[in-house]
Amino acid sequence: MSTRPYIFIILFCSVLLSNYGCKQQKSTSSNNLEEHFLNPPTSAKPYVWWHWMGSNFSKEGITRDLEAMKESGIGGATIFNLASAVQESHYPTLNNPWPEQTYRSPAYWETLKHAAAEADRLGLEIGLHNTVGYSTTGGPWIDEERSMQRLVWSNTTVIGGKQLSLSLNKPVLVADEGWGKTGRTISFFKDVVVLAVPTGKKEISLDEVVNLTNEFDTLKGLSWKAPAGKWTIYRIGHASTGRPPHPVPDDLLGKVLEVDKMSVEQNTFHWDNVLNPVKEHLGEYVGKSFKHMLIDSYEAGNQNWTPAFRDEFIKRKGYDPIPWLATFSLTVGTENDSKDRRIIGNEEQTRRFDWDYRDVISQLFFENGWKTGKQKLAEVNMQLQFEPYGGPFDTPQGVDLSDLPMAEFWTAGIGGIDPAVPAAARAAGKTVVGAEAFTGRPEVSQFTEDPAFLKSSADKVFAQGINRMILHHWVHQPFDDRYQPGMGMGWWGTHFGRNQTWFEPGKALFTYLARCQAMLQYGEQPTGYLCVDKLQGFSDLISTSDFLNQNILFENGKLVLPSGRSYPFIVFSDSIMLPETANKIKELVAAGATVVSPKPVKSPSLKNYPECDSELKKIADEVWGSGIQSLPDGRQVSFGKGFIFTKLDDAIEKAGITPDFIVEKASSPDDIKIAHRTSTEAEIYFVANLSEKRENFLVSFRISGKQPELWQAEDGSISNAPVWEEKDGRTKVELNLKGTQSVFVVFRKPASTADHPVSVVVSDTSANWNIQSGKKGNVIFCSQEPLEVKVFYSSGKEKTINTNPKPTTEITGNWKVSFVPKTDKSFEMEFTELIDFSKHSNREVNYFSGTATYQKNVNIESGLLEKGQKIMLDLGEMNDIAEVKVNGKNLGVLWYPPYSVDITDVLKKGENKLEIAVTNNWANRLIGDEQEPADFEWGKDRGEKMGRAMLAYPDWFIKNELRPSQGRKTFSIWYYYRPDSELKPAGLVGPVKLVFESEVEL
Repeated sequence: MSTRPYIFIILFCSVLLSNYGCKQQKSTSSNNLEEHFLNPPTSAKPYVWWHWMGSNFSKEGITRDLEAMKESGIGGATIFNLASAVQESHYPTLNNPWPEQTYRSPAYWETLKHAAAEADRLGLEIGLHNTVGYSTTGGPWIDEERSMQRLVWSNTTVIGGKQLSLSLNKPVLVADEGWGKTGRTISFFKDVVVLAVPTGKKEISLDEVVNLTNEFDTLKGLSWKAPAGKWTIYRIGHASTGRPPHPVPDDLLGKVLEVDKMSVEQNTFHWDNVLNPVKEHLGEYVGKSFKHMLIDSYEAGNQNWTPAFRDEFIKRKGYDPIPWLATFSLTVGTENDSKDRRIIGNEEQTRRFDWDYRDVISQLFFENGWKTGKQKLAEVNMQLQFEPYGGPFDTPQGVDLSDLPMAEFWTAGIGGIDPAVPAAARAAGKTVVGAEAFTGRPEVSQFTEDPAFLKSSADKVFAQGINRMILHHWVHQPFDDRYQPGMGMGWWGTHFGRNQTWFEPGKALFTYLARCQAMLQYGEQPTGYLCVDKLQGFSDLISTSDFLNQNILFENGKLVLPSGRSYPFIVFSDSIMLPETANKIKELVAAGATVVSPKPVKSPSLKNYPECDSELKKIADEVWGSGIQSLPDGRQVSFGKGFIFTKLDDAIEKAGITPDFIVEKASSPDDIKIAHRTSTEAEIYFVANLSEKRENFLVSFRISGKQPELWQAEDGSISNAPVWEEKDGRTKVELNLKGTQSVFVVFRKPASTADHPVSVVVSDTSANWNIQSGKKGNVIFCSQEPLEVKVFYSSGKEKTINTNPKPTTEITGNWKVSFVPKTDKSFEMEFTELIDFSKHSNREVNYFSGTATYQKNVNIESGLLEKGQKIMLDLGEMNDIAEVKVNGKNLGVLWYPPYSVDITDVLKKGENKLEIAVTNNWANRLIGDEQEPADFEWGKDRGEKMGRAMLAYPDWFIKNELRPSQGRKTFSIWYYYRPDSELKPAGLVGPVKLVFESEVEL
């Protein structure tokens, strides 16, 4: 009996295409790919954000940090100069040990140069966030006049019909400080215009806006012969927004401002102040080990004016924005923000002015702000890393500008990456896309994070196009190693770094990330087509500005971008379109291109209004057809040599795009995520099971004539896929993935012609079974209960296998447990049974954080070692990460569930020595310390979910004296726990079992 398999087609059902959206890659041999997989180069390793907290930095700590990065498989670091503690607002830790080490002091430059020299010695790359804090561009060299500007105004109501002489008050200036509240006052103000409008009318004509600038003198006031009626007079000027970079080193609090993002002059001034001292103090390391600068995600607030704004607006839009300022639409950022919003002309005209205003702001942010920074960095052979989103500017343009475009993702399912970043990166030909990785809120990052908690988040974004993780965070530890966990980034996580309890076994996570990234940086990621402004399906992305300004060609039946990426068609989603856009579409379609777009109906801009709409209609009627019925929905129309579609699916069908991969027979298909990398030497598919349940499923790949191989990043193993079938130009591969497991399916060599399994059917689909390809050929393993397995071969033959595994054996009895705390003396205990440390009767065990090694001799009878079976060691419940040895043979690290390992080849008849080194997290020791008196003063308390700060470094710490509270074993600047906080599960809980699996050759 057979049923039609449930088929799930990834990513909007049908749009991955391996021969579209790709440029020709330089040949990379498959042997080189294999070497990069097994031993990833530095460029493929994860990087970190390396936070220096206030004045707390030391050469000794820097050397230890960098050596630990090198040892653990980190490729590089970006330095941030932050406050001594970071919360939503600035609450610095007081009494810092090195108060003289202020930002850019002689000690600072000496230490920064030491970091560059040590990175050079170790073969690591380092860089610097371009400003203090983590957002955005600015510093203590920026005064109010050079800072971000916004329109401000005061208003005065008068009765006309007479000559008026009156003073006009300056606007009230208020600082928009964002997170960093300092009580800043604003003093800089410069007049822009004085406008008068009839009072009480929400809709006025442009002629009713009276420009009184020439009648106003700042000393003498306004002299105006006002027409009859009631008038409101607005004195409009610009002033600093007051927004500072944040969170800044303590000595700079209240002394920094964000630079004017729309001024070439001010951005040049900013970058010169950033780079010139760096060149002076770091010398030979600039462009060598000191390679990049970062602009983190935008958190600088709104800016809507710059001194040259009026001239720039007129140059771009062809009309004067000054009278339109009376709409007050853009005074605080968006058209709906201002309660004083006024309609000029009509709603349509005002909306178009709003669009023009925002568009000019976006253009100036890019051209005068970000582009200036990129140019200045290029002059000193440094690269720009950039998270180009969150502000009033165009993300695809920022991605294209970046040397390393970056997204971000948070732990615990909070948010996700902006899909526009990898989509725009593909269009721009950027084959490496970074991500600020594993950023954690204090509610979920309380020193409880472990590799198992992080894995699914990593696999998810790998499938979304990220291929360089930049870990948030690795905080610089300047203190003696007695003080752990030591320095943190205030309440933020995730807590990587050398003081983490699982730092040593956690290297397995970094190895996994590096191997995944080595594969995912290979070649490039294919997609089906190109979108403009708005993503539809799995596609590449450019902005309208890029579409208009780039030299897009139509060659050999495809649209070709300057990056070399090519596409069968391009997609526009909006019927509101600039005439320039429609005209370029016309040119491309006339040359033979295919475009998907609704028929344009009007321009979004006030430029050349209303003639712009007439021009647009003329183009639309010519290309899309005249009359309502000329292009029925979903139909195509030809123009010149090309075609216009209104429905995406119809264009996909016309282009012959078929699914790149299809998932079949998965119980939770939404949890199967796939990414594809392609080049001339190999096709690589990353397949991840995000579910916690085991999944046995098929993936149908649009590949033929190639042998599928399975590459496992966890252990570096490479083998032929044991069960696969080629049919109708596609290759189906049977995959068996544990919960949250991933695998690479690689096609790089001709398909084997030998008879092989093409399908497997088991009598119980919920049973624990899998098929592996080993040195002896394909083998099926089944455990726990007898199964009937039917195997179908490429030759057409069938085979029935009945498995009969031995019963699972639980390992019971006493365990010798050696405890090595992270911050205290070692001790040993005898456990008569396995137990969660939090439930043990001994307080030392309750509050233990570190590595506990369980030892036991296990007797293996000869009958258990018979051929035809595999023996797995299953740890059951384990917290949090374990390294397993049997008879002295290291079998590696188990860092995500299910915690089991194959021990068949290392077992012997008789006694076998079993060692399981289990490392738990910091939480229980931190809770244990809260049972002891605090030998410091508490600072800001953010409640039980967030934790509380240490107010100041205590004198005994500063003087290196014996701490008063000897029962406290840890030291930190942020404390997540209270005396009554619930202890966390810890240690090996088990049951530990020997699981026997039938081994049957196919």
